Amino acid sequence: MARAAVDAGARLGSVRTVTGESTVPAPALRVLAASLLARAPQGMAPLALILLVQERTSSLTAAGLASGAWGLGVAVGQPLWARPAARGRAGIVIAATAALQAGVLVLVAWLPWSAPAAGIALAGLGGLLGAPITSVARTLWPELAPRPKALDRLFTLDATSQEVIWIAGPALVGLLLAVSGTTAAVVGTAAVGGLGGVWFARTIAPVWQPHPAPDGPTGFARKLVAPWLALAIAALGLGLTEVAVPAAAILDGRRDAAAWLLAVWSVGSLAGGLLAARFPSTTDPALRVPGYLALLAAGSGLTAAIWSAGLGWLAAALFVTGLGLAPTLAALYGVVSRLVPASRRTQAYAVGTTFALAGIAVGSALGGVLSEQAPTGAFGAAGVASAVAAAGWWAWVQRTRSTRPSSHTGSPAS
Repeated sequence: MARAAVDAGARLGSVRTVTGESTVPAPALRVLAASLLARAPQGMAPLALILLVQERTSSLTAAGLASGAWGLGVAVGQPLWARPAARGRAGIVIAATAALQAGVLVLVAWLPWSAPAAGIALAGLGGLLGAPITSVARTLWPELAPRPKALDRLFTLDATSQEVIWIAGPALVGLLLAVSGTTAAVVGTAAVGGLGGVWFARTIAPVWQPHPAPDGPTGFARKLVAPWLALAIAALGLGLTEVAVPAAAILDGRRDAAAWLLAVWSVGSLAGGLLAARFPSTTDPALRVPGYLALLAAGSGLTAAIWSAGLGWLAAALFVTGLGLAPTLAALYGVVSRLVPASRRTQAYAVGTTFALAGIAVGSALGGVLSEQAPTGAFGAAGVASAVAAAGWWAWVQRTRSTRPSSHTGSPAS
């Protein structure tokens, strides 16, 4: 996995030919490359936990609850750790939480799971110890790429390159599963996350400065409640899909296929992000989000309709579904960067991550229940969630435009 992240960093260096010559500064690329390995557990842990718990308990419901507990723990922990990180101790916070999380994952791997509730609680603790890698990295982007066009492309590159995690992560889980079983998959996740956290902490040391939030009201939070809720609802659909895909593979008698199916989903997202970077839109990011979410909804509906025709058809539908994922995240975080002052960005991104991960956690728990017999309901519910998120976002944009003073020139929908 370390080689995969280094190779990803090398590919990121060549992305300048796609995004524009010398648009993204080299320090930003170094931080981005380190963050990929540090964020690897995001792509590995959910699948590894689902497969481990389903094997130990023979229950997709328990597997979904374990994955959901992990996601909920991460959702709670992100703003918790982001505050001391913003005050200037990011390196210490990230290194410590990454090491502790690795230790908890090893315990989860060796737990007999005769009492699923204890294992689910331990999975939640592991998630709680997730380092605030994403919020710290995205706080650095406006400082490492101060030009507006460069910043917009860096956010797109961030969202797109993160798909390396969701491609290499499940692939590595599948490899470990084939070679040594589910225990090795979870222990491998622990090792990668621990090493990645230390590397990221060392990489940001020369460029990280304290970003303490000033005292006083946080007016930006009121501006972002609606976008955060839309993000959470869309993320619920992602959580449903994360469990429905392994369920489909298990029901087909090919447990190991879950890894490459999730990787195909991420390849679709990577392709969508690269297209967005290659052909940047001049439309305000806030106006792009509903269209991307509609694409996610259509893809999920297609997946629900054809998954039973075979895993090949399921893979094709997942690729289509993934096309809108990275562009959605890039546009959304671009909106946040325009609405939030620099002193509040770490906190804002952490809260946004909390909303997203809470949605994924709830979706994972529901996905286990809905997929116990067949994943059709989970795929369909994912499409409904994306459609509701698109409608909610569009309503927020229209309401904001109708109440904004005419002299205002920022997002959304400027």
